[in-house]
Amino acid sequence: MTDNSFIREVDDAVRQERYKALWDKFGVYVIGLALALIIGVAAYNIWKYVEESEAETAGDAFTAALALKNANEQEKATEAFDELVKDGPSGYAVLSRFQLASSQAKAGDTDKAVESYEALATDRRVDAILKGLATLQAATLRLDQADYAEMQKRLDGLAGGKSSWRYSAKELLGLSAYQNGDLKAAEAQFSALLVDAGTPRNMRDRANVLLALIVSQTATTPDTKADETKAGDADTDDAKTDDANASEATTN
Repeated sequence: MTDNSFIREVDDAVRQERYKALWDKFGVYVIGLALALIIGVAAYNIWKYVEESEAETAGDAFTAALALKNANEQEKATEAFDELVKDGPSGYAVLSRFQLASSQAKAGDTDKAVESYEALATDRRVDAILKGLATLQAATLRLDQADYAEMQKRLDGLAGGKSSWRYSAKELLGLSAYQNGDLKAAEAQFSALLVDAGTPRNMRDRANVLLALIVSQTATTPDTKADETKAGDADTDDAKTDDANASEATTN
């Protein structure tokens, strides 16, 4: 055996002793870590399977509830949506709350529907897009009863921001201002829709029609007042003439 071979054997033996010592010291931790990884991966896969199964089941239940609603079986549909709100995954629970609010509005229970939409709009667990939709739905139900100040309080946050619902919010504000006789505010809201390149075409067309109506009203109002003033002056002049004639006749 050469010196080099002997040295290599000694090195190998030393390394094996070191590895053995390291394994004796840390082997249990290595095994524990490996088991933890295996258990973690298995648990994640099981969780994903359960989640997907629950989502699939909830999706089927939501579709069935919609079918009941479309078939005008409102009582059964309400029960199905209520069940999803209580026990369904968060996404389907939120969608079911929207369906329940819609059914309340359709049934004529406007106040309750507004409360339901307001609860969705202020729920931190609800996605921002859906919160905006709930805000719009509540405002739409209040459009005929609310004054312009209330509608501003409800919709200014959407109309003045970058929300996808800002166009609908501005249109509702314009309609509210018009209904409440604030033509200047209505003109401002509809004009804002026209200058925004992102305004949907159908909404732009409606804004144009309403602006033309507002302009025609504001243009005729002063003339109407002038005509009424002239008519009043003419009546006064006629009355004075009649009095003068009557006085002259009496004198004669």
